[in-house]
Order: sequence, then C-alpha cells, then structure tokens
Amino acid sequence: MNEQKFYQEKFFNYLSNKFSSEHVLHETMEVLMLKKGATYKRMNGDTALLTSELVKLSNHFNVSLDNIYQPEKYISCFHPFWKEKATSIDFMDRFSLYMAALMRNEKSHMVYLANELPIFYYFSHRYIFNFSLAIWNHLHWDKDRLQIKEDKEIDFKLETFRKDITKYYASSPVTEIWNSNMLSNLYQQIIFSISIRAFEDIKFVENLIKEIKSLIEQLRQVAFTGSREDDKEEGDLKIYLNEFGNYLNILMYSSESTKISFLGFDIPQFLITYNEHFFNYSTRWVNKIKKRSVLISSDGFQYRELFFMKMETDFKQFEERVDKMIGVYYQ
Repeated sequence: MNEQKFYQEKFFNYLSNKFSSEHVLHETMEVLMLKKGATYKRMNGDTALLTSELVKLSNHFNVSLDNIYQPEKYISCFHPFWKEKATSIDFMDRFSLYMAALMRNEKSHMVYLANELPIFYYFSHRYIFNFSLAIWNHLHWDKDRLQIKEDKEIDFKLETFRKDITKYYASSPVTEIWNSNMLSNLYQQIIFSISIRAFEDIKFVENLIKEIKSLIEQLRQVAFTGSREDDKEEGDLKIYLNEFGNYLNILMYSSESTKISFLGFDIPQFLITYNEHFFNYSTRWVNKIKKRSVLISSDGFQYRELFFMKMETDFKQFEERVDKMIGVYYQ
C-alpha cells in the first residue's frame, strides 16, 4: 500500500468509527459536491484527496488531523463556546448535543472526577440550576448587573435534561469521585449574590435553600443505594470519596464507538477532546486516584456517615449565615 492511500484510508476509517460509514459517505458527497462513485474512490484511497478537500472534511466533521495522524504528540481540544455573544440557550443546546451520545443504544461507561458537584445533579433542582446559569451568564457573557430570577424557557429545557439523565443513570455503569467541598463554591456564590442584592425576589433564595437541603438528602440516598432513582432499575453507580482534593472537573465517556474526555475548567467553558491516548492516560490516572479513595456507595458505611455529617454541618452553618444576611440586605 502506498503512503497516500494508507493515510487517506486512516482518515476515513477514523470518521467511520466516530460516525456511521453511510453518514460519512453522504456527508462527503455533499461537502465535496461529488457523485457516489467518486466519493467511494476517495474513501478507498484510489483517488487522492486534495489538501483543500481534507481541510473541508475535517472542519465539517469537527475532527482534528492531529488526533488522527499524531495522537501521541498532540492533544487537540475542541472549545464549543466560541460565540462572542452566547446565551444560556446556546449553552443548553450545546449540552443537548453531547448528551445525545449518552442516549445511544450501546454499552458505555462514564467516569466523573468532581471538583464541584457533577452538573447532572442540578438538573432535578430548578432553582439551583437557574441560579448557577445566571452566575455563568454574568461571568462569561452578560455585561449588565447580575439579576437572579426564574426563567421559564430554561425550566422547559431542564425537564428534558432531567429525563435523559435519569434514563442514562438507571441503565449504564457510572463512576463518580466526590470530595466534601463539592458544594463550597455554590455556597460562596449564593452568599456573595445576597450581599450585592442580586436576587430579584427573596422567595428565590428560600426555594434555593430548600433545594440544597433536598439535594444533600438525594446525595445521601444515591450513596446508600448506588442508584439514582428509588423507583428505577438499579444501575451500576459507584461513588468514591477522595479528600486529598481535586481542582478540575473531568468527565470521561467511553462506549463501543467512541472515547470522549470533557475537561471543565469553568462550567460551561469546558474543553472536549477525542484523543484516545489522552483518554487512556487519564483512565490510568483516575484508576490510581480510585485506589487512594474510599468506596462509599452501598459499602463504606462509616466513611459515608462521616462524609454526610460534615456536609450537613457545613449546610447548617451556611443556612444560618444566609438567614442573617437576608435580615441585613433585604430588610
């Protein structure tokens, strides 16, 4: 096999593993404006791809040539939030795109190394999610004064997320690595928002506190049963506790057809890479962390109880501080 044919076949094999061969065929025909026969010749390496055609296809399929040809040397990451004036809906639409991978009918496994509580837990708590999204908007996109209030459009999308995530967690193996400071950033954001009178209605704060209390109880139930929903078939959910600390949110998703790493340096500003070498290296690293962690789902009663005692103590102190601050800033 000549060198040109080898690299060309490698390119299309990569696309076919990521998508279906039929999808690659029809999309290539459309992008390069070719007939089926001419497209097959390019996919088989019988007709050489022009450099411009290679670039067009890599851009269209959103794949990195470094990932295909030099994955050992380069890690190519994709940043989805490139719009200068992105909105909450842009973020949620983008999130929906990646959640579609979870809904595929194939065996998969997801690992979440959590600096903050995994975002999936917020989907069933509308006030927490609305609050977090308002903060993200203010930090990244909005130039106006921070205003926190209910958003009906967000609530509608949130219900779809909740259903999809519940479906996935009920049937797929998931591993999460927690730490006792997962809610600390959320607490600090709420306290600061009260101090600048960002909440439009104090009722929102009251509902927010109720939801956090409910969330902690949900976490306790999840850790106790190893399952997300009481009335759902139990999934293979394993939760580890690691108190050495982790300063980065990392989600790794693997299935029969793909391996994806999500690196969250500030939600929703996360990076995505399909680099398999990076994925495998990260997997080995996470496995080492697991060895230095304690399994608290189903097993690990003593460590689990100590963990939730601290979480409940932290919440009580936070709740008392919020109550005092409301008296000062909203009277």
